[in-house]
Amino acid sequence: MLEAQAYFDRVSGRLPGDAATRAKALAAAEKLGLPTRRQEAWHYTDLARLLGMAADDRIDAIDFSAMAPLMAVFENGTLVDAPAADGLTVQPFEAAVIGDDAMLNYNAALAQDGLNVEIDGQLAQPLLITTSGSNAMHLHHKIKLADGAKVVLVDNHMSAAYTNARFDIALGEGAELTLIRSQQAGHQVNVSDVSLARAARFKSVALVSGGALARHEARIGLMAEGAHADLHSAVLGHNKNHADFTYEIDHQAANTSSHTTAYNVLDDASRGVFQGKVIVRQDAQHVDAQMQTRAMMLSDGAEMDAKPELEIYADDVVCAHGSAIGELDRDALFFLRARGLDEASARHLLVAGFFEQVLAHIDDAALADVFRALLAQKITAQFADAEAA
Repeated sequence: MLEAQAYFDRVSGRLPGDAATRAKALAAAEKLGLPTRRQEAWHYTDLARLLGMAADDRIDAIDFSAMAPLMAVFENGTLVDAPAADGLTVQPFEAAVIGDDAMLNYNAALAQDGLNVEIDGQLAQPLLITTSGSNAMHLHHKIKLADGAKVVLVDNHMSAAYTNARFDIALGEGAELTLIRSQQAGHQVNVSDVSLARAARFKSVALVSGGALARHEARIGLMAEGAHADLHSAVLGHNKNHADFTYEIDHQAANTSSHTTAYNVLDDASRGVFQGKVIVRQDAQHVDAQMQTRAMMLSDGAEMDAKPELEIYADDVVCAHGSAIGELDRDALFFLRARGLDEASARHLLVAGFFEQVLAHIDDAALADVFRALLAQKITAQFADAEAA
């Protein structure tokens, strides 16, 4: 928040929890100040400038009705519809404690609400969090999976305003969580802390198709043998959109694994950022960690910044990273044009095929089709705008 103290003074009387603790969290955040490019994790994202940019992205409705999801609806920062199902326990919202990170402390001071759930067993339906509204929002979600629990969680972000969102996720032994994210508009700063117990599996598939700012940070802790993390992202950038995915994947135990991919299609003056650090601790032998990022540049004014890193203290591991940035494949475009497709259809097909490498990680076919249709809408609209210009 650029004017956090003034905002806090206006809303503090309506926020749950202890006001004094929130005031201390705000003071800690203000002392640190908004992150700047002098901080390595924010080197490519000028937060203060980006928060001042206007966002004019359109928001397309997404139809999840075929999956009959369990709904958690947040409107302007307030939970207005809570989910209910066997194996799902909704706890009262709890404000966070003070930490050493400015954005997390802003969240601790200003969080209005959040989904606090414990999941035991396997949920047959996806759990859907929908966020919408035109006011600034600060949300703190806590998701805890018991041993052996399994759930698909969809974070459907449809707000055109500023959002500071925090996810604390804990997976018990053998638990499995698939987290699918979609952001179409607004300014969002999102931080996820995820801990994985023995043999737990976490999969994240994130789709950014709009928004002046999308900053998605994940801190993944693989705490015991057999834990596995999959992190995949797709960014469709246009205008001056800025999408930043920053990951820290910490292998703290032997026989753990992770797989990270990032696919960016960038047009106009949009910018994509990928920062991924894999850490392998000294006793974490037999770790398999793979990280790849790809970018397709559709204009000379677009920019991609990729910084994959490996920090390895063990000697018996299989770890690799790589990055590739290039233009749309002209030979492939010619091939499709030679077979009767017009240029717009051929470009659409190539971009959709590029993103398919991310969508293929969504195991539920019906859910994958929902997001496949959304991206198709966005690609069509983007190329139509380019033709009109």
